[in-house]
Amino acid sequence: MTRQHQMTRRGFASALACALGLGITGGLAACGNQASTGANDASSSSVGSAAEASSTRTFTDSCGRTVELPAEVAKVAPSGPLAQQILLTVDTSKLCGMATKLSDDQKRLFGDAAVELPVFGQIYGGKGDFNKESVADAAPDLIIDVGEAKDTIVEDMDNLQEQLGIACVHVEATLDTYDSVYEQLGGLLGEESRCSDLSAYCRNAYDEVNAVVSTLADTDRPKVAYLLGDSGLNAIAKGSYQDNVIDFVAENAIEVEKASGSGMGQEVSLEQIATVDPEMIVFGPDSIYDTVGSDSAWAGIAAIRDQNYFQVPSVPYNWLSSPPSVNQVLGMQWFARLCYPDRFQTGVKDVAVSYFKTLYGYDLSDEECTIILAGALPKGE
Repeated sequence: MTRQHQMTRRGFASALACALGLGITGGLAACGNQASTGANDASSSSVGSAAEASSTRTFTDSCGRTVELPAEVAKVAPSGPLAQQILLTVDTSKLCGMATKLSDDQKRLFGDAAVELPVFGQIYGGKGDFNKESVADAAPDLIIDVGEAKDTIVEDMDNLQEQLGIACVHVEATLDTYDSVYEQLGGLLGEESRCSDLSAYCRNAYDEVNAVVSTLADTDRPKVAYLLGDSGLNAIAKGSYQDNVIDFVAENAIEVEKASGSGMGQEVSLEQIATVDPEMIVFGPDSIYDTVGSDSAWAGIAAIRDQNYFQVPSVPYNWLSSPPSVNQVLGMQWFARLCYPDRFQTGVKDVAVSYFKTLYGYDLSDEECTIILAGALPKGE
């Protein structure tokens, strides 16, 4: 499938109708007509059933719900940012609306058609502002939820489907199952070829990183803090859905009694960070990366003292989280090369170029790559 993307150089840029007629003439007209009518009714019923059967199909989603779908899905609505992000990589023309507004970089990447779509809001998350009336007006064939299954997922999907009269499915996604996610989406959306390519990419990426990290002793994994916020005192803690990449590749140093699922993590103190003394820190976008090196309050922390701290790339999405969707496949490859550069035959820039080409159909220039990776590479590179 060919998809056209627009980008600037700044950041990027049947109905089938069937009539049956039987005419019988002859000496036994009454009986003939009666028999003919019965045959006609039976034939019509058979054809009608066949037509009805061919216009729908069933799909069993990740939470075990068997859902009746149109045979062909032409329009789809995402349930939230995770679904939106992954659906944009398949075919933007199938989306009839968005969960959230696109950022400027995302607008340049996905083009005018995506920019002009209505915004429906999201079912889950802090906002919970899914506009059912707007979704009903857009009349999608299918609503897709992708990501972590909430405790109420079955009830939520059933209720939404009943209220709107629109098929709703949940597709669970974890760092090691994006290949399966794409295979399922290919069948749902009639995009088998495109999704097969995306599936293969995700599987190869995961297998490559797993081949390295699965052989590491615990002592060889760096203790890492993933910090967000304008003071750097919000942490993505161990065990949260947002933590998938950090704890797969390394060891998340921030442990709490109950990890928050929020994209902003949870508040921690500088004293807590100093106590665990992470040997590596990754700061989220719009945090204190640029100033922390000269802040005396942070000077005693190993990662800062040793200049082993970095800024997560955020184009077109934060590579590690927010939302934790297929962007984590890119983040996984980046972060593993950051932690263990000598164990990979390709570098971070190679990974970025390949990801943008495969998922977005975009050729990332050297200049763009340099801008995107500012702060994301070891000092001096």
